[in-house]
Amino acid sequence: MKIQARGHENVRATHAKTLEITGERDITARATCVVGVDAAFDAEGLALLRGPVAVRLSAGPHTATGTAVVNPHHEVTDRLVLRRSEHASPDTFAFRSTLVASDLGAEFTAALGDPANEVTLTLTESGPRRPLVLVHRRGLPEPSGRTGLLWRHADASLDLDAARVPEGARTALADGGVIAATVSGPLDGVPQAAGAWLVEAAGHGARFEVVGDTTGTVPALLAAGLPTAPAVHLGRTDRRALAAAPRAELLRTAPAPVVFTAPGTALGALAEVLAGSAAERWIAVPDGLADLGTGMRRLPLPEAVEALGGDEEEGVFVLAPPERAAWNVDLRPLLPHLVEQGVTARTLSTVLRPLGISRRDVYDALGDAPGARDEGGGARGEGRGKK
Repeated sequence: MKIQARGHENVRATHAKTLEITGERDITARATCVVGVDAAFDAEGLALLRGPVAVRLSAGPHTATGTAVVNPHHEVTDRLVLRRSEHASPDTFAFRSTLVASDLGAEFTAALGDPANEVTLTLTESGPRRPLVLVHRRGLPEPSGRTGLLWRHADASLDLDAARVPEGARTALADGGVIAATVSGPLDGVPQAAGAWLVEAAGHGARFEVVGDTTGTVPALLAAGLPTAPAVHLGRTDRRALAAAPRAELLRTAPAPVVFTAPGTALGALAEVLAGSAAERWIAVPDGLADLGTGMRRLPLPEAVEALGGDEEEGVFVLAPPERAAWNVDLRPLLPHLVEQGVTARTLSTVLRPLGISRRDVYDALGDAPGARDEGGGARGEGRGKK
C-alpha cells in the first residue's frame, strides 16, 4: 500500500513517539509528528493489511525504513498514525513502530518541509501471514467493519454444512489466506470433513473469528484444535476461584475441555490444583500476536506457567481434558462399524486426537476388525516406535 502526500512548511518532525501523515492540507508547527499533508487514503486497502509490516518513507532523495505491527482494531480516518508504543487506540494504524518522526534527521526534515516535494509512505506486509478463518452464521447480518471487508475480499469461501471441503479452502489455508466460512447451526454439528478441516486449520496456526461471539470461547476452542462441544465454560475467573472447591475438582476430572478467562497469574494456581498430573496436561494459551481473530498455542501446563505466570493481562485459556477422559463415553463399539462404512483408521485417529484419543487407542479398539489398516495398506500397528 502506497500513500501519497506532500511536504509542508510547518513540518518539524521532532516527535519521539509517533509518525503521522494527514489528509489535512495545513498544519501548525505544533504538529511535531506530522511528516506529510494532503494525503488520500484507500480505506479498503488499508483495512486489508494485517500483521507485521515494513515501513518506507521517502521524499526527494531521502528514504527511511522501519517496521511496525498493524493494529487489528484500527479505523481508517483522515490520518494515519504509527506509534512506537503498544498504544492501540482506533486512530492508531500500527504500533511497535521502529520509525518515528524524530528518527529522520535534519536533511530529511528539510525535504519534508518543502511543499513542492511529494512524500510517499509505503506499507508492505512482511509476514509470515497466519491463515484467518471468519465463521459466520447463515441468516445473520453480514459482518461489518474490517471483518466485513476481509469477509468480502476473502481468498476462499467454505460451507461448513457441506460434505466436502473445496480445494480452494485448502489452498488458502496453506497460503495463509482469509477463508470465509458459513454455517447454519452450532459448530459441533458440522459434517466430519468440515470438522477435520477445522482441526487441520488450527494445526496450520490459523486464527479464528466467530462473528457475533462476544466471549472469545468458541474461537479459542477452534484455534486450540478442539471441538466446540462438549466443553466446560467457567467464564471470567481468577487465581482464588480456580483453587476453590468444587471448581478445583472439576478442573482435575472434567472429561471435556475447560475454557476460562483469567490473568496469566492464575495459571500458577491451576498447576497447584492439578498437582502431580500438571506435567501431563496441556493448555492452549493466546499466541500473543497482534492480529484479527483469536490465535492459540498449545503448551504443557508447566511451560505455560513459566511463560505467562507473571502476566497480569487477561486472556482466554483452554485446559485440555485428561488424556483418557474422552473414553468416559465408550466409543469403542462404534469404531468397527465406522470402518465397515469406509472410514479409515487413520481418519478416525485424526478426528479423535483432539479428544485425547491417540492412534494406538483407535487401533487397540478396532482389534482385528476388517479394514483396521491405514491408507497406505500397512497392517494395524505397523511402524510403532518409528520417528
